[in-house]
Amino acid sequence: MIGRVLAGCLLAALLAGPAWAGELKVTVVGVRSDRGAVMIGLFDSAAKFRNAISHSAHVGLMSDKERLVGATLRARTGDQTIGFTLPPGRYALIVFHDENDNALLDTGTLGIPTEGYGFSNNAMGFFSAPDFNAAAVTVGPDDRSIFITLKYPVMETARLPGK
Repeated sequence: MIGRVLAGCLLAALLAGPAWAGELKVTVVGVRSDRGAVMIGLFDSAAKFRNAISHSAHVGLMSDKERLVGATLRARTGDQTIGFTLPPGRYALIVFHDENDNALLDTGTLGIPTEGYGFSNNAMGFFSAPDFNAAAVTVGPDDRSIFITLKYPVMETARLPGK
C-alpha cells in the first residue's frame, strides 16, 4: 500500500514538474581565422529573431536583451562546438565571426555583412536574412546536434596579369 502511494506521488511530481530539457549541440563550421570572436544568439520567437537581425550591426548579440541565450567563443580556425540545455521548443540561432572584436556584425554601405555569418538550418533569405520559421529548429527532451556553416563575403578583387 505504501509503495503504491509513493509511486503515485512520484508520478504526480513528474507530471507536474517542468518539461524535460534537451541539449542542443551547435557546431559552427568554417571559422576562417583565429582573429576575434564567434558570437551566437539564440531566440525563441519570430519577433525577437527579427529584431536581433536588424540590430546586430548596431547593438550586437551580447547586448541584445531579447535573446534567450548568448555565447561568445574566442575564434579558432575550423569548426567550433558549444552546447545549450533548453526546454522543449522552437529556437532560431544567429552566428557571426566578429573578426575585429568590436562585438558587432560589421556591414557595408548596403547593409551586407562584411564578416562571416550564418543561421540555424543554414537558412538563407532572398536579399535579406531568413525569417524565424526558415531558421527554427525544434528541441525536444532528447539531445540534438546542428551545424551552421559561416558565409564570408567575397571582398578580394582578382589580380590582373602583370600587376
